[in-house]
Amino acid sequence: MHDDDVMDRILRDAMAADAPRLSPAFDARVMQRVRPRRLTPMGRVVIGVYLVAAAAAAAWLMRDLRPEWVGAALVIGAPIAAGTSAYVRRIAMTR
Repeated sequence: MHDDDVMDRILRDAMAADAPRLSPAFDARVMQRVRPRRLTPMGRVVIGVYLVAAAAAAAWLMRDLRPEWVGAALVIGAPIAAGTSAYVRRIAMTR
């Protein structure tokens, strides 16, 4: 047989066979794997403890600053932090 005859036979057999199908549970498995991760209860506790400790440390470290400086830092720092977060999130989503 020539190569063309072999290829014709392979194509004829492939076209005559039933179309392959995915299992019924395929979509559910894919959605479960790509769903965003959720924190466990212990993870939530750890983040809560960190939040309280960080807030206490920040308040203690800023105790000697004037309130105007703290307010100015919040007014300047919050938009910068939000913009940086959005920028990094957008970069992460494109990869």
